Amino acid sequence: AKVWCRHGSRFCARRTSVCGCASAPRARPKRGAMGTSHSVELLADQESPTQPGSKSVVSASFDDLDPPVSAEQFLNELIEYLKWPIDPATEAVLKSCTVTEHGPDDFTVKIVVDGVKLDSYGYGKGDGTDRVRTWKRVKVDRAALKVVTEDHVSEVELGAWADEATDTEIIATAHIQLLQEPTRCEFWVVDKEGTRHSGDALAQGLYFWTDRIIGELHDQAKAKVKAAQGKGIKTPGEDSVLTEPMDEHVDYDSFFDKMVTVIKEKLEKAPNAVVEAGESEIVARMTETDPEGKEKVSTHVAKFSAESGELAITHTDPEGKVVNTSFRQVHKAPLIVEAWNITRGGERSAGVAFAKLVQKEVNEVIDRANSWFG
Repeated sequence: AKVWCRHGSRFCARRTSVCGCASAPRARPKRGAMGTSHSVELLADQESPTQPGSKSVVSASFDDLDPPVSAEQFLNELIEYLKWPIDPATEAVLKSCTVTEHGPDDFTVKIVVDGVKLDSYGYGKGDGTDRVRTWKRVKVDRAALKVVTEDHVSEVELGAWADEATDTEIIATAHIQLLQEPTRCEFWVVDKEGTRHSGDALAQGLYFWTDRIIGELHDQAKAKVKAAQGKGIKTPGEDSVLTEPMDEHVDYDSFFDKMVTVIKEKLEKAPNAVVEAGESEIVARMTETDPEGKEKVSTHVAKFSAESGELAITHTDPEGKVVNTSFRQVHKAPLIVEAWNITRGGERSAGVAFAKLVQKEVNEVIDRANSWFG
């Protein structure tokens, strides 16, 4: 069966982590000093700094990042992430994210994605069965700078169907230990058979966490304007993501022009993309090969108007069905970006993860609009 994948707005054709996005996690621009394309380098099968004789995945120093990240900053952002480990793609099919507090710094998070919505995308069981994407108990020792997570459904298999999921068994236990002088992070996982894992496969998978957590800390530190959930301006009362006013950082014409440029460049960077750009429309066609070797073409069409301040990006699957439409409305007075998504089922979505994405996008546009190098 096809299942929804946690690494982006796509779906995996197999119930394993060996999909294009899992085997090669999306890299962030280089932030560290280690010559890697990730936020910080992760080294597999290193001697454990805390458990001599054992092996762990150990990060390079957070002190070398720009700006540096402290152990406490990383720990606090990790805890926040574990309480809401959801990206914009998940928000589109999310049914519930429940956090049950057992005591101070001890909680269980259970994420359920909607089976009916999965079926509408062609990635459900076909009978509306929900999928438990995450079912994880998290225990935090702030004094020791350590987090232990216990999984009841498999991260490798991207969860379990709701009629199969249970919390009677711990599938795997992950250990995250922050280290100081220098500031680093140590990881290892123990499976239900008691085997300790610290190899390259784990290190590659952990980049999804470290890139997101360090990236979020850097984005927050460098952001000129913030974005958050709120009620719509264009359609009052509807859920939207709204930025703070941008007037002191950029003018309307420069911002809108550079926003279109940034969208075009991102579409051009998509794998196997062929992009055609006109005065008010950008069309990107992406060709992928399915497991049977057949080529399938999906499209992203961005339509925009500098006069109205509107931009809409519609993603259509190889069968010609609309997967999602993402909207941006740039308001002139004050200069604010309003954003929201409309899913395949017609639902409006503007969640926390999408707000972070919009904030990053808007600040990139502001920086680019004010740069000599564009």
